[in-house]
Amino acid sequence: MATKSTTQSFFFSALLSISLITSVVLGYGYWHARTHASFHIDMRLLTGPGEKPQAMPNAEIIFLGESGEILAQGISDEKANFVRLLHPEAGDCHEASKAAPTSKESRAIWQKCFAQQSTWIPKWAKKVKQVDVIYKNRRFEKVPVTVSEYNSEWLLWWVPLPHVGGKPYTYFRATITVNDTGKNLQ
Repeated sequence: MATKSTTQSFFFSALLSISLITSVVLGYGYWHARTHASFHIDMRLLTGPGEKPQAMPNAEIIFLGESGEILAQGISDEKANFVRLLHPEAGDCHEASKAAPTSKESRAIWQKCFAQQSTWIPKWAKKVKQVDVIYKNRRFEKVPVTVSEYNSEWLLWWVPLPHVGGKPYTYFRATITVNDTGKNLQ
């Protein structure tokens, strides 16, 4: 027959174990979200008052910090209006992502590129304050940019549901608006 102190000791050990496991699971989720990210950047070109914003295909983008230091580079997609980031070593993962469904080898190449890029982005994305844009032989310097950051899934990363759970990431988002009338907007 168990004594009162044995029962209390068991419940204390169980509570401690549950707390420790919960802390480790949530801690891992938080760590993964802080060290892995994606960055979605839209591009817009304004040509005049009342004009509809235009896409800027194949524009080169240089991401700058507050004091003008170069943080990263990218290029706007030729078909869709978003920026593909150029990892200093892995390069542009876009071509690898297009080939990924065709073979296991292509998928492995894309996964490696994505892994490198997703751990590189959180190291600089928060520091972006401005960009230089080179488009059709013109350079737009120090265009101000505001970067938004979302990191809300780390609490539920462990839930085994199709639309909830999975390894958590931080999501960065920015819109680059280049005003071709001589004034740059944020």
